[in-house]
Amino acid sequence: MDSRSTFSASLLLVLVLVLPFFANASSRLYIVYMGEKKHDDPSAITASHHDILTSVIGSKDRAMKSIVYSYKHGFSGFAAMLTESQAEELAKLPEVVSVKPNTYHTAHTTRSWDFLGVNYYEQSGIWPESRSFDDHGYGPVPARWKGKCQTGVAFNATACNRKLIGVRWYSSDIPDKTLKGEYLSARDLSGHGTHIASTIVGGQVWNVSHKQGGLAAGVARGGAPRARVAVYKVCWGPGISCGGAGILAAIDDAINDGVDVISMSIGPGEYDGTLHAVARGIPVVLSGGNDGPTPQTVGNTLPWVITVADSTVDRTFPTFVSLGNDEKLVGQSLYYNATASSCSKFRELVDGSSCNAEALSSINVTGKFVLCSPSSQVPPRLLLGSIIRSVTEAGATGLIFVQYSVSNTLDTLDACNGSMPCVLVDNEMARIIDFYISSTTKPVVKVSPAMNVVGSGVLSPRVGAFSSRGPSTLFPGVLKPDIAAPGVSILAAVGDSYQFMSGTSMACPHVSAVVALLKMVHPDWSPAMIKSAIVTTASVTDRFGMPIQADGLPRKVADPFDFGGGHIQPDRAIDPGLVYDINPIEYTKFFNCTLGPKDQCESYMGQLYQLNLPSIAVPDLKDTVTVSRTVTNVGVEDATYNVVVDAPAGVSVSVEPSVITFTRRGSKSATFKVTFTARQRVQGGYTFGSLTWLDGSAHSVRIPVAVRTIIQDFVADTSAREAGRGQRAEREARTGGGPCVWRWKAAARAEREGALALCSALLLVLVQLLPFSANASTTKLYIVYMGEKKHDDPSVVTASHHDTLTSVLGSKDGAMKSIVYSYKHGFSGFAAMLTESQAEELSKFPEVIYVKPNTYYKAHTTRSWDFLGLNYYEQPGLLKKANYGEDVIIGVVDTGIWPESRSFSDEGYGPVPARWKGVCQTGTAFNATSCNRKIIGARWFSGDATADNLEGEYLSPRDFNSHGTHVASTIAGGQVWNVSHRGSGLGAGVARGGAPRARLAVYKACWGVGSCGEASVLAAVDHAINDGVDVLSLSLGLGTEIPGTLHAVARGITVVFAGGNDGLKQQNVGNNVPWVITVAASTIDRTFPTVISLGNNEKLVGQSLYYEATASSSKFNMLVGAPSCDAKTLAQINVTGNVVLCLETYNKVNISLLAEAGAKGIIFAQQGTVNLLDVLDTCNGIMPCVVVDNEIANRIISYGTNISTPMVKVSPAVTVVGSGPDIAAPGVSILAAVRDSYMFMSGTSMACPHVSAVVALLKSVHPDWSPAVIKSAIITTASVTDQFGMPIQAEGLTRKVADPFDFGGGHIDPDKAIDPGLVYDIDPKEYTKFFDCSLGPKDDCESYMGQLYNLNLPSIAVPDLKDSVTVWRTVTNVGGPEATYSVAIEAPAGVNVVVEPQVIKFAIGGSRTATFKVMFTARQRIQGGYTFGSLTWLDDATHSVRIPVAVRTIIQDFVSDTS
Repeated sequence: MDSRSTFSASLLLVLVLVLPFFANASSRLYIVYMGEKKHDDPSAITASHHDILTSVIGSKDRAMKSIVYSYKHGFSGFAAMLTESQAEELAKLPEVVSVKPNTYHTAHTTRSWDFLGVNYYEQSGIWPESRSFDDHGYGPVPARWKGKCQTGVAFNATACNRKLIGVRWYSSDIPDKTLKGEYLSARDLSGHGTHIASTIVGGQVWNVSHKQGGLAAGVARGGAPRARVAVYKVCWGPGISCGGAGILAAIDDAINDGVDVISMSIGPGEYDGTLHAVARGIPVVLSGGNDGPTPQTVGNTLPWVITVADSTVDRTFPTFVSLGNDEKLVGQSLYYNATASSCSKFRELVDGSSCNAEALSSINVTGKFVLCSPSSQVPPRLLLGSIIRSVTEAGATGLIFVQYSVSNTLDTLDACNGSMPCVLVDNEMARIIDFYISSTTKPVVKVSPAMNVVGSGVLSPRVGAFSSRGPSTLFPGVLKPDIAAPGVSILAAVGDSYQFMSGTSMACPHVSAVVALLKMVHPDWSPAMIKSAIVTTASVTDRFGMPIQADGLPRKVADPFDFGGGHIQPDRAIDPGLVYDINPIEYTKFFNCTLGPKDQCESYMGQLYQLNLPSIAVPDLKDTVTVSRTVTNVGVEDATYNVVVDAPAGVSVSVEPSVITFTRRGSKSATFKVTFTARQRVQGGYTFGSLTWLDGSAHSVRIPVAVRTIIQDFVADTSAREAGRGQRAEREARTGGGPCVWRWKAAARAEREGALALCSALLLVLVQLLPFSANASTTKLYIVYMGEKKHDDPSVVTASHHDTLTSVLGSKDGAMKSIVYSYKHGFSGFAAMLTESQAEELSKFPEVIYVKPNTYYKAHTTRSWDFLGLNYYEQPGLLKKANYGEDVIIGVVDTGIWPESRSFSDEGYGPVPARWKGVCQTGTAFNATSCNRKIIGARWFSGDATADNLEGEYLSPRDFNSHGTHVASTIAGGQVWNVSHRGSGLGAGVARGGAPRARLAVYKACWGVGSCGEASVLAAVDHAINDGVDVLSLSLGLGTEIPGTLHAVARGITVVFAGGNDGLKQQNVGNNVPWVITVAASTIDRTFPTVISLGNNEKLVGQSLYYEATASSSKFNMLVGAPSCDAKTLAQINVTGNVVLCLETYNKVNISLLAEAGAKGIIFAQQGTVNLLDVLDTCNGIMPCVVVDNEIANRIISYGTNISTPMVKVSPAVTVVGSGPDIAAPGVSILAAVRDSYMFMSGTSMACPHVSAVVALLKSVHPDWSPAVIKSAIITTASVTDQFGMPIQAEGLTRKVADPFDFGGGHIDPDKAIDPGLVYDIDPKEYTKFFDCSLGPKDDCESYMGQLYNLNLPSIAVPDLKDSVTVWRTVTNVGGPEATYSVAIEAPAGVNVVVEPQVIKFAIGGSRTATFKVMFTARQRIQGGYTFGSLTWLDDATHSVRIPVAVRTIIQDFVSDTS
């Protein structure tokens, strides 16, 4: 049967749940859509509905009682209570287009009109008494109006007026529980509908502000303040639930009533009725959704409607936070109802950590301010409301909430009612506050009321973080959203007052108002022309000419999937010059061939992107594609337009003709062809461009272009890092999840059970303060750091530690027993068991730099070396010149080593270097023979390890966890032939390290699942310095206060750290002290496509590690769908022997649950892209576990809902090796040694050893280079483009062009690093000064603190550019003795950069160094985010010495970016 039903694909996108209408499961509400009406008489249409339904039900009386709505004005159809079998029978009738269950949608939840320079709506009702709907001065209601004022509870006929000319309400499809407490009338309970209506058509109302508290004070008005409004209430209850059947009825009535514009701020759906509205000349405007910044989440993507994204306005509410040490910081708040005493009084400040129930129960917050730093795995706007409730119930008097830079959560602060200070700060501000709390015995804070800041000083517009993003999963050939408009903190009417609301719901009415205005000026324009005028005149730059930014994870330059054509410009839209018009017949054809019966559509389906839209999206460019478009001249009669093409990266674009001319008597339309040709063969993501027609005067007619290149006929983009975990968690928490299986089985909402499970402990950086022993109330482990050692004799240093501690404890014996580690080789200090008072007393000693509790960290968790160009047999490269790293000693601080691995064979090695002073410390399953001439030393440090972490562990250097073995073999493993992942054949080849002849020294400081005590790590670094290592590699999640590494670098030891796995959010890179090399992770050119064969012979492709297929596993299995694969959901569906499609992020628990339930395979639908494939290793390669993106998932869903017994077969994965990196150094799905085998692991832990190996090779070639010189050589020669010359991309929400905060200098290029030409060297004394003035005692630092960016690093970061800043750098020539270098500058947007001198010369016998200054000047006064550029010195030969530049402009002396 062709049921043409709708599976709840929207669970991937937004809250759209298929729910039973009544508890009686035998019948439920279905929508029967029959297309264009066959009669003009509505009664005849209704009668035909009765006849059709009677033919199925068998009784006309029952048929009439069954019908809830009859659609008879704009189109034909009905909504009726039916059984599943009746619905199936109806679907077979030739006059029926589709039959689908009723669905429930959510609504998408004034300065804005001034910011923009410048009717009807369907929603949750209206508050007619609001001053915004006063009809004073209005004439009679237009004669063409045929609607009515439907009365009801608290809404009589006088509630309508000459402004509010009509209302209707639709509750017949709404469950009773939703209607409880509601007005059974058009009156608005939630405030959502009133807010939207007043934004569109509200009259001028003076002296309003947010809840009359003074914030955003001014005049409130709509965009079309003299327009009339008709209200159709389809959304009900406090949760704003909108029934699909009621929505169709409202559209049907609106068409007949005579509306001019339809505005729908409602969740995604296939609103068939909108097609008929547009065909009758009524533009339809819909919100795009609030599920951003995850890609593939935009909703309401039908091509005939206008889909709106959300943007910010130039208004913000800075709030001063005064600390007890006189430091003033600035966040954002809605704190307005302050009293004199609350403004002037300091209150105690406490750290509430995550501020969950457990955290708050362990501290006293009554009467205090609480600093809350919730998990970075869940979006802040999801957590903020519950945290406000929790801290309020606990008795707190104020909240400081930490969020990553931007998330548009101000509206949520309204829960504080403006009277309790609730302030948002970013991570940079939070770190300052946290440091103040930890360094003060009684920290206090005072918060001032919020201020209004409006105007050019605010970085805007920006696409809102929550605004849903393209591409469309339903129609990839239709570019969505169409346009962006203000939707963040919009002030409009709510009841009798005015309040802020945010969401694309608030952006939609802005566009609706502009449409209404254009309709008044150009009444003859079709909906397509109006849409075209808005899209083609939109702006992609702000008022300073800087590219509009899109807030997300992290912020990026906006592209068409963020904002379509750009940001709306109403005044320009009135005269667009050219428009792209569409005959409604073309829309009907599109509908029939996508959502409809698909009659005679075979040739059409491959040409969906030929629809004459004001945009072009080509999702399947394999070789060449030609697209046609037609423009209509609506400007001056005589005009000539020339085309300008901004081609998407990797694509050639040609336009014919390139000039079009219009004359007074000639045709008003012109057709042109656009030919796209792929410049490289790559299975790629989308890249973006534009096509603009210019007439040389006022008209610039620009359309956005998006192109995805492919090699195979599949488009699953699952080759990169996971990007959707937090966004999916947000939707699930908002929707409640719930089972939704094939064939319309009952889909009841299921509660989520807690927060997100962690995918892998090794892939996340968790920092937690833990007690060292059970006696935590009296003593715990503290680290006492004393800086540079005062004696060369280690025993004397240790004795001084005993004496210092004895003076506090009063007993030398007690002091000696208390000390766990004595740091005596590279620096001075100790770790000891102390009470809090003892720790405080010690911190007062002049010789002590700091005392802090011990902290536990996590370890951060072949093809890669060939990918980097370090071919083992290539003669002229770095690997050969470095003699494969011969005799360089690399210290690895990690989880230990598995010495029997073939990667650590010492065959062919000579004696251990004489300079080595280390030992082979024995222990459990590790004796003296475990070391050899490859593993020349091993130590283990368990003094601060907890009993839990030591349980089952080897008390020796032997690796229990496997992380350390993987890292060590990646750095220095010898060549091992014929290896693959678990011996499966995946990733097959030769495994080796980057420096395969280097020696290894192992320092085991991490235990159990990878918990690494800072005291042990410091001890390991201390010993490594003394043992004689050349390089230190730490793939650990350490903080910045690791002083031992400073002493290592001072002694010429290069230290390499992992940067952490807490992306994609800003301000979370770890291990960022300037003397170490901090590494980000990138992908390599290897992937594991897996073919999914559906029962209809369609073949799709995902990614998996499925390798152990048997003959029986090659057969087809039943396919079932489950949105949440948790225990509660699995209990309600039968998965035994079936393949399960899970519409949620994967994790190990879910895989185990499904395996236990008897599933034969799992298909995970992911938001965008995933590259943590090694997590799927839980399936052991036996059961197919496949990752697909939402586009592929939607195709599986479409198949599953249109066949009674859906079947699927999953083929084993294959290895595909090709081209294209992302960022930094390879760290994704890296194959290396794990015990006696080889496995994939991912994380910056796997990127760190790649850099460590390159450092070792450089050290071998240039033994006299300092750590700073080696670091400089790596950074200044890094690549920012791939082998096709395309910018390297950074995976995120959404993918973007990588910037310095993603990958620093770029992606490592080892062979270029051997000869960098110039380097930026640093005297270790400068590092010591930096430490003293940032992390240390801060003696004599007043003048230095403002000049931290003058440290001679191979990068420049200016975080506080108010007017002008001058930065100095010095380069050292390590190339030819005679050389001339000229500077090339790529200035950050909004900043002027001048370099003096612009040319530097080196001569034989002259100085090998040259100093230059870089002057930065702000081009605009704006409290902005960072923008990026570069500074490159070029000689006449091969050297290009590039350093990245990051600059943040400010107006005030604060930098909090939470606007």
